[in-house]
Amino acid sequence: MSFFGENLKKARKRCGFTQRQLADLVGAKHNSVSNWETGQNEPDTQTIRKLCDTLSVTANDLFGSDNGTASPSISRDELKIALFEGDDKVTEDMLREVLDFAQFVKEKYRKKGEV
Repeated sequence: MSFFGENLKKARKRCGFTQRQLADLVGAKHNSVSNWETGQNEPDTQTIRKLCDTLSVTANDLFGSDNGTASPSISRDELKIALFEGDDKVTEDMLREVLDFAQFVKEKYRKKGEV
């Protein structure tokens, strides 16, 4: 089971949802949650966002591990400058989507053993 699958299962159970209930809430097929939790498949970016909203977690919560390693802190303003060249029209939703996608890509390559 992947970190994503383990973390998804913990979050789902904490909220008291069955796999079928969670699938219905995020608009997925009835067996999708089982496949995600066992690492047989991965949700797309839009579904990850729905999962996060439904389970009140962040993508970082779902894709992160309990390995205890801390990553360096960077402010949201610094991220906006780095990722969007300081564009002041960047919204929090835009930034969150980029961060969610970055976590998704990291987990994908981690599974391949490339990270």
